[in-house]
Amino acid sequence: MSKPTTSRSPRPAHAASDRSSMSRSIVVVGGGNAAGYLVRALVSADPTLGARTLVIGAEDVAPYERPALTKGFLHKESPPRLPGFHTCVGGGGERQTPEWYEQHGVELRLNTTVTAADFKSRTVTTSAGESIGYETLVLATGCGVIRLPEAIGGTLPGVHYVRNNADGLALVEAMDKATKAVVVGGGYVGLEVAASCATRGLKPEVVMMEPHVMARLWNADIAQHYERLYETRGTTFHRSSKLKAILADADGKARGIELESGAVIDADLVVVGVGATAPVPFTGLDAPEGRVGGIKVDSRFRASGADVAPGSVYAIGDIAAFPLKLADNEIVRMEHVKHARDSATLVGNIIAGKSDDEYDYTPFFYSRVFEHPGTERAVNWVFHGLQRGEIITIGNLDPTLAAFWIDDGKCVGIMLESGAPERVAALAAAVRARKSVDVSALRACASVDDALALVL
Repeated sequence: MSKPTTSRSPRPAHAASDRSSMSRSIVVVGGGNAAGYLVRALVSADPTLGARTLVIGAEDVAPYERPALTKGFLHKESPPRLPGFHTCVGGGGERQTPEWYEQHGVELRLNTTVTAADFKSRTVTTSAGESIGYETLVLATGCGVIRLPEAIGGTLPGVHYVRNNADGLALVEAMDKATKAVVVGGGYVGLEVAASCATRGLKPEVVMMEPHVMARLWNADIAQHYERLYETRGTTFHRSSKLKAILADADGKARGIELESGAVIDADLVVVGVGATAPVPFTGLDAPEGRVGGIKVDSRFRASGADVAPGSVYAIGDIAAFPLKLADNEIVRMEHVKHARDSATLVGNIIAGKSDDEYDYTPFFYSRVFEHPGTERAVNWVFHGLQRGEIITIGNLDPTLAAFWIDDGKCVGIMLESGAPERVAALAAAVRARKSVDVSALRACASVDDALALVL
């Protein structure tokens, strides 16, 4: 497959006083995590590309490491704040403050959204009514948050969602004043927020429709260990429960929730973390079949559509529905920071002409909670690989735990809690090797170390 051409001179920009129409060689829509890593890859590969790149972001801050918002950001003592976690510090790179973009010639347009894209004329239109031409368009808009309907109180004051920096700041302010919290959702966001609430003494009650936490990844055996740890920190779980309504007080603020069972849980802080959405941001782009969501791309993240010239539009990060080599090219989406970083870096190198590699990703998920100052037991787990087959759990979280996904006698996924760095680093290679495993011997392992020695 041929590389996209990026060596042409950019189309001439109009005078600065005429902002109704301009042009850039590379236009990046979305100012999130992936955008920061993409720009770093571009200027690292070819410093001249900085002056030919425009990043359009809806937030009022430069790209940053979004996972921080539900982790250290919520700490009561010494919490990280911007500019401390701008990209690309999470991936070991230089901190890209607004000054960094200026120094590298990149135009960073904040507080701006792109409302339309015309792929035939290669232009996008912004919320300010400006038309911007491009040679290469990169869509890095990320996912949105699933919000509860207004009819059941989903928009009441005191109800919080966490997607961006402003959301995080508002949640911290509310946590500082709250006395009791309810968290709706038992996934990543729910558990990370609940951990911070528990450490602050807010005795969070977690409501989830699933029978246990992290149901998309864990089985009940894994989940029980973590649930018990949370419960020792003052958390209450309402399993297989469905929210009926968020209740309002006389002033119209959230005062708690009602479950479909009729139970009422009083709280002055309600946090909702029930998942994300990945709609195709513009018409004219091909979408994947089924319920995958997002934008269909090939193994180099090139999007397609009736009017999309080959190699002119890319989609990266959460919204990209791509073929996963490790899973026999099944079309998947990955809502995770490592994928955002890796896909952005790959595409930056492709656009710069530095590489023409196909994406070969090993799914990776992680979480870190209870790392607040003064807590005696941090939780820090990682997962590499595929979620297929039988799950075998070794250990009891005292002090560690491992789980192995065994499919057709081969280890295709591994989860490790509180593992040494060298062990964590070996997990990805182990699942890619699909090593054959004696399942009976694995079940008989007396410790996590024994199990890892067998599989690694």
